[in-house]
Amino acid sequence: MSFTLRRIATTRTGKQIVRDQPLPGDSLTLGREGGNAISIPDLAVNPRHATLASADGRHVRITASEGLGFELNGRTQGVAEIDSAAGAELRFGGHRLTIARENDDIILLVERIDSLSQASKDVDEARAFSLAGVLPGKRIGAWSFAALVLLAFLIGPIWAWHSYRGVEERPQGFHADSAWLSGPLSSAHKGLKNDCQSCHVEPFVAVTDRACVGCHTGEHKAMSMAHAGAPAAMLLAARHPPGAGEKILARFATAFNKPQGRCVDCHTEHEGAGAMPATPQAFCADCHDGMQARLKAAGHSTALADAADFGTAHPDFRPLVRAAPGAKAERAVSGPPPRDWNGLKFPHDLHLRADGGAARMAASFRGRHGFGKTLECANCHRPEADGVRFRPVEMERDCAMCHSLAFETVGGVTRTLRHGEPDQVAADLTAYYRSTPPARPLQLGGMARRRPGQYAEGQVYSIYFRETAVRPSRAEDAVRAVFSKGGACYDCHTVIAPAPGAGWRVVSVHQSPRFLTKGWFDHDAHRETACADCHVGAAASKQASDLLIPGLRQCRDCHVGEKGARLVKGKTATESPCAMCHEYHADGGKPWTARGPYAVSGITGSPAPGLYAVTWRAGQGG
Repeated sequence: MSFTLRRIATTRTGKQIVRDQPLPGDSLTLGREGGNAISIPDLAVNPRHATLASADGRHVRITASEGLGFELNGRTQGVAEIDSAAGAELRFGGHRLTIARENDDIILLVERIDSLSQASKDVDEARAFSLAGVLPGKRIGAWSFAALVLLAFLIGPIWAWHSYRGVEERPQGFHADSAWLSGPLSSAHKGLKNDCQSCHVEPFVAVTDRACVGCHTGEHKAMSMAHAGAPAAMLLAARHPPGAGEKILARFATAFNKPQGRCVDCHTEHEGAGAMPATPQAFCADCHDGMQARLKAAGHSTALADAADFGTAHPDFRPLVRAAPGAKAERAVSGPPPRDWNGLKFPHDLHLRADGGAARMAASFRGRHGFGKTLECANCHRPEADGVRFRPVEMERDCAMCHSLAFETVGGVTRTLRHGEPDQVAADLTAYYRSTPPARPLQLGGMARRRPGQYAEGQVYSIYFRETAVRPSRAEDAVRAVFSKGGACYDCHTVIAPAPGAGWRVVSVHQSPRFLTKGWFDHDAHRETACADCHVGAAASKQASDLLIPGLRQCRDCHVGEKGARLVKGKTATESPCAMCHEYHADGGKPWTARGPYAVSGITGSPAPGLYAVTWRAGQGG
């Protein structure tokens, strides 16, 4: 046999919901504890108040276990035996237990008959064991909490912002609008910790570009350089097609005064006290991957090739070169290897040979000028103080120890021809030959061309004269010889014969400090790499016009894309996202920032007609 516990619940509309729960066994307990078969949450009921048992499946014996008893027919009893067929009603505190019989089962119906139990001193159990009795109602509490939030996080911050709107720096202490901070400022903006209104100019208005440009004027200008002044419509057309989620976010941003393309789209603040995080590669690839097709469809055109990842999808380098002698420096076009006509005649192979005259010259200077057994790249190419790029090669500093221009020694003082000044060279030689008698005849006979290293030691220089072409009685012959084939100037420079009424001219030399103007390269970071590993072919180059900068293939030997790490030549290649070589703001503090003109031999700018000059082109952001 078994008992069946029946509970009846009444909805607000008066509808009753009946739930039956079988209780197996011939005995069960009743009380306030949750472990009882019949649990009555009433303080007038003991934790284990009574036991109900039936031996024959019909009669039920109720026995009170803790002295309070129960009510039966208006009388308090401790023990009672009920015939379930006849039925009975018992009261336990504020609850009524009805015993009946249905389909050979004993039905136990529990109902609450009092809203509060008199035995519990009119205090409901839920309220007696909670704070509900001392706190205001839920409605009052909710409205009070809402008012507190409104005061602390809206009214207070607005009042604090408005109070210090005209103050350059706030006093120390707590300010209510600091509750709106999403995180500490970056190290670059830590000085604005107490000057929120520098960026947040208007209340409830997102930070505008105007607030950024107020301080970052140079960076804003460089940004336009990075995109060649492209119109906003073209920049937006280059972006990848937005997805459904991005479109929704863009609409929300526009609705809340956050248009696309603002500075803060990339330069997010309040994300930590360190430096701003590096720009992810996806920021660049979103526009540059498939950009040409999108721009063409929108009616725009660009000379930039598509790029997505350095290791897998990157165009060939287009260095800045002079495609012909005297031409303007421009970016090389795709096709055969470009040449750079810089105005010099310089054979790398002759100077880097281990068994040539240059090697023997270096051996004679071993231990001096940094020379070893042979000439090396570092003997002529000297890095700048920061190691990023190399200084321009100077005749007096890097060449004169071998290629001296000394032509006379008087009283222990050696006179040299003035490098870079063709007119003055002619004037010095003319004055020397027209002196009566000449101060000292030049060494014209015998060996027509001595070892250049001897001239660097202060000995008289034969200025490469050919013995059969020189007549001491005529200064014009000496001038012609120095500028002609085999002469001191002709060996390294392109010489222009004099026109009627003009003198000898030497084509200007332009040493480009930076060939790849759309990215930057730090030589100091590669100091452990041999020069020949990147500048392939230098040892076999016979002309100065050979462009010896590394190409895309050489760089990929060590550098791969952002997430393409792999083993290269037994070592892990360097992950190289776009930001490693390119910066959105062209001259935003990167190593190629122009620091002013560089001069060689004190000469800057465009040389006057006939004036030999070496110009150092200041780097440009790109």
